[in-house]
Amino acid sequence: MIRKKTMLVVAILVMAAVCIAGCSVNVGAPAPTPVPTTVQTVPPTTTAEPTTLPVTTTIVTTTATTAPVGKEILHETGSLTTKTYKTYDFKTLMGYKFLYPKDKFKITIKSEKPVLGYAVSTEQAGQLQGSQLIPRYQSYIKGGIDWGLIKPVMIIEKATDTTKEFTLQDVGPLTYVVDGRWMGYDSSYDNSPPFTYEITIVKTGGPTEQSFDFAGYETKEPVSSRTTEIV
Repeated sequence: MIRKKTMLVVAILVMAAVCIAGCSVNVGAPAPTPVPTTVQTVPPTTTAEPTTLPVTTTIVTTTATTAPVGKEILHETGSLTTKTYKTYDFKTLMGYKFLYPKDKFKITIKSEKPVLGYAVSTEQAGQLQGSQLIPRYQSYIKGGIDWGLIKPVMIIEKATDTTKEFTLQDVGPLTYVVDGRWMGYDSSYDNSPPFTYEITIVKTGGPTEQSFDFAGYETKEPVSSRTTEIV
């Protein structure tokens, strides 16, 4: 009996010890004191704007230099009346025995009175002094000029300050004419005094090369144009 009591007491003590131990285990260690955290405020990074320096703009002005196109083969100042014309032979004055298709010319005529400028075959140019080959003013014709039997090319009608460019279509020896006779058939020009004119011919292209065996070349003397008056 005493032995049972002793065992009971021992069991109670063991249980008490277990309970005490459990309580000791469940009791956590005191939480560590939190270390104060220092928050460092970083100032925002300011990006410095680049310093704008004054820009000096240099304006370069380019002046286009136009190279002369072609070769001047005739430049003359003359005088005419309403009864005269002047001829300029491409062979004897300008050095072209024959002209060919695709030969190109720029012709400028300045005149105090409106004159006709045109080229004809050298053969026909020799016939202009007759009464048949005279350009006449006709009011019913567009442009007012009746060419009659004349077969002109490179025509400039009633020129006072006119420049035109031409390309030939046929081959042949040519003569250029500045003609004031048409005004003799227009009463607006009755009793007109003599007047001056200026003609410039520039060859701007084409296959024909200038020949130098023309009149006046060997002696270095200028060749005058021929003025013909119709009486």
